[in-house]
Amino acid sequence: MCHCFGPVEGMSEDERTELREEHSAEELRDEYSHEDLERLGVAA
Repeated sequence: MCHCFGPVEGMSEDERTELREEHSAEELRDEYSHEDLERLGVAA
């Protein structure tokens, strides 16, 4: 797991946006649960 894949729950909106910009949806799907993906605004 990349050091930048921290818990979504404690992230600010800016941090979530940055995470989405730096990683593909596929990478995020590999690292996060369905619930976390919804918080990030990524379609599961």
